[in-house]
Amino acid sequence: MQVPKVAEVPNVSLSRFKTAVVDQRQLSDTGYELVLQRKELTFEAGRLLTIHGTDITEDRSYTIASGVDDPTLSVLYRLVPSGELTPKLVKLVPGDGLEISGSYGQFVLRDTTRPVYFIATGTGIAPCRAYVRTHRLSSLTILHGVRTAADLFFRDEFEPYHYIPCLSRESGAGYHGRVTDRLREMDLPSHAHYYLCGAYEMIYEAQALLLEQGVPPSHVFREGYYYKSDD
Repeated sequence: MQVPKVAEVPNVSLSRFKTAVVDQRQLSDTGYELVLQRKELTFEAGRLLTIHGTDITEDRSYTIASGVDDPTLSVLYRLVPSGELTPKLVKLVPGDGLEISGSYGQFVLRDTTRPVYFIATGTGIAPCRAYVRTHRLSSLTILHGVRTAADLFFRDEFEPYHYIPCLSRESGAGYHGRVTDRLREMDLPSHAHYYLCGAYEMIYEAQALLLEQGVPPSHVFREGYYYKSDD
């Protein structure tokens, strides 16, 4: 029997349960990886979980930045001092308890046999880490747009692939300019699949560039979750 190439996006299956912090890793001045006990949570690479605060207004969704067979759950977040949740997350230490729900979302790889282009800004790189820790991808191009090299999260895990760091405020560690500037210079195959994650402004611009180059809308998948003015 032939195995289907296109992944079925699973139905949402949420469970809410208590977990605990395994580790808290500061990756840059404002970037952190929070590692949690996995408990019974199952997920597809690219799906989300919710971290619950003390009030529903503090609840926030984060992409799971772990592979499906990893023993723990990782989330990548940026400390926003005026935010509702992240100033509390940054104070957590191993053993502290949390409540989470998951998993859900549709930002999963549809076809791992096609060339995959992953285009991200900031912490939008998190789903790509889940992809590379889960799937065997023969053709993966990663464009990661950040301000400075310190925010090239998980760079060592992406360098075995065609990895293009794009730095808007620094030179010497990759392409000097915005990620969409670099995308505009590339020859983009129409049969590839494109995954856009991060700032809405980047997603709108990148999608327009892809359509101009003849990439069908059905080959473009998006997950925006912040505006640059909020970063």
